[in-house]
Amino acid sequence: MKTATISIIIITCILVLFSACGHRNSSAVSGITGEKNPAKKKEAGKIVFDKEIHNFGTLKNGEIVSYSFVFRNSGGSPFSIFKAEKSCGCIDIKFNNSPISPGEFSSVELIFNTEGEWGNQIKGATIETSEGERKELQIGAYVENKQFNNLLNTQK
Repeated sequence: MKTATISIIIITCILVLFSACGHRNSSAVSGITGEKNPAKKKEAGKIVFDKEIHNFGTLKNGEIVSYSFVFRNSGGSPFSIFKAEKSCGCIDIKFNNSPISPGEFSSVELIFNTEGEWGNQIKGATIETSEGERKELQIGAYVENKQFNNLLNTQK
C-alpha cells in the first residue's frame, strides 16, 4: 500500500511539473511569435487629396495662375513629400517637405505660366511621399493666344 501511495504521489508531482512547464513554454513561445492580443501595428502614412484635377477655364496667353491641392494624412504615421516632378517647364511646384502627422492637412501648389501656350492645355505633376505613395495632380485650361489665332487665320 505504501508503494502504491508513493507511486501516485510521484505520478501526480510529475503531471503537475509537466503541466506547469507546458504552460511556461507556451508563454515563452507566444512571446517569440507574438502575444495573443498584440498591440496594433501602426498603419503607414497615407496622402489623400480633396481634389486631384483643377480646370482654370479660359485664360489669356501670359497669365500666371496657381491652384493649391489640399491633402491630409489619413494614415497612422507621419510622412513627408519626398519628390515632386512636373510635366513641363511651364509649371512650378511649391510644397512643404516637413513631416505631416496623422490627421494633419497641408497642400501642394501648382503654378502655371501660360506664356507661349495656346488652346486646350492639360499639365500635371507627380507627387511622391516618403512612404512610397505616388499621386498625379493635373491642371487644365483653354489658353487664348492672339498671336497663334492670327497665324492660323492668315493661313486659311
